Amino acid sequence: MDRRTSLSMLVVGLAAAGTGAAAAPPDSPGIKFMVLYGHPPNPPEFEKYYLDVHMKLVAAMKGARRMEAAKCLPQADGSPPAFYRVFEAWFDSPEHMAAVFATPEGVKVRADVPNFTAGTTVTRLVCKLD
Repeated sequence: MDRRTSLSMLVVGLAAAGTGAAAAPPDSPGIKFMVLYGHPPNPPEFEKYYLDVHMKLVAAMKGARRMEAAKCLPQADGSPPAFYRVFEAWFDSPEHMAAVFATPEGVKVRADVPNFTAGTTVTRLVCKLD
């Protein structure tokens, strides 16, 4: 497990244990979980697995406010984008996110990431929405 994965799992674990950030109040805009995928060594292979296998697992994971996947486009000057793909999911709080990822479907999603990301950077962010 790389450092980023360890940190992400630590955040999810702390949220599940009830430590770390407090639950969002009802009027809070919540949090956003982002996954930034670097450029894969074999884009067609990455796309096939990501769309045909991984995103089906993601679709089975219920409980997020909203989930969205996107493929990054070149910069305005034609240069390659910083990332290849972006995935975003919105939750009420860190505890809500931890609960969704702790479901059997959420566990499958997390366990599947190494199956298609060899040779690709995977950056995870948890952001408080304003």
